[in-house]
Amino acid sequence: MDLYFYFIQLIGFIAWLLLAFSYYRKDTNHILVFQIISTILFCLHYYLLGAYSGLLICIYEVIRDYSYYKTDKDNYIFIGSVIVYVISAILTYTTLLDVFPYLASMIDGFFLTKKRVIVVFGAIVTYTLWLIYDLYAKSYSGAITDAIIIISNIYILIFRKDEKKIIKSKTVIIKD
Repeated sequence: MDLYFYFIQLIGFIAWLLLAFSYYRKDTNHILVFQIISTILFCLHYYLLGAYSGLLICIYEVIRDYSYYKTDKDNYIFIGSVIVYVISAILTYTTLLDVFPYLASMIDGFFLTKKRVIVVFGAIVTYTLWLIYDLYAKSYSGAITDAIIIISNIYILIFRKDEKKIIKSKTVIIKD
């Protein structure tokens, strides 16, 4: 492995740090800004790796997240996202686990339309799917960072006082 490979991995690592940091922001718009920057770095990361399907998913997520940030048309953006991901999943399907990144991105898109505490909870679901996929794809650095984000978000929900107040004041029921 050469220096170029490590440089590419460093870009991915910085993107993951920004992503993890985003969940500590106070509101959904701040979360979105950090996630847009993070995803742009992921686009560069996947491009340099030659992982073009990952690049395409990230490009679409930048467009989706920017649209969430700039408009109040969350439902239309989400419905459009579902259509794009279903078509993409059908076109690239080889095994059930290949669908996990698309499913994770759809779930992420849905949760990004909600309040901050729900966004943080949704990331736990989303990154659990990515963790399973990354282990399947032998992306061990991705799996490690997925696990860190899951643990970090569990910490936010359990120990942050502002989140505890929100959780205690509202009962969140998630049905399958």
